Amino acid sequence: MKIYSFNRIPFYSLLLTFFIIFSLSVSESKAQDFNPVFDHQAIVVSDLDSSATFYKEVVGLKEIENQTGKPTRRWFSLGGSHELHLLADEMEGVKVNKSIHLAITVLNFDNFVDNLRRRNITFTDWPGEEGKVTTRSDGIKQVYIMDPDGYSIEVNSRAEDL
Repeated sequence: MKIYSFNRIPFYSLLLTFFIIFSLSVSESKAQDFNPVFDHQAIVVSDLDSSATFYKEVVGLKEIENQTGKPTRRWFSLGGSHELHLLADEMEGVKVNKSIHLAITVLNFDNFVDNLRRRNITFTDWPGEEGKVTTRSDGIKQVYIMDPDGYSIEVNSRAEDL
């Protein structure tokens, strides 16, 4: 009976070559291959109920189910599958400034601004002048408001054009 010897060196070389080619093809994926889409924005707030009231009553966001079940979280719809998550947590170290802001668009911008005035909610234009509305070079009107923790929110009229 003849016993055949299997030469393993070419087999392992072939296996190693396949592994390298496979690894290179996976690592060369381009960013656009992942098709990223905005999902949600989470912000830390010092008083969950106060912030939730602000986002519901002033901004007009609809509260949705907090799927974590944690009592220190409140979730709001930003339209479609987009969400804003409020997290009651320590604010120490959180820095806010106007350049980093949430921007939303409303169907009736003038009514929104009138509502701010009726509620005595301070709003500014981009440079920071109180009670002023900016009209951008593309014709979109915008104002900025601040939530209870100082986060800036741009509210604009783009939805009126959609």
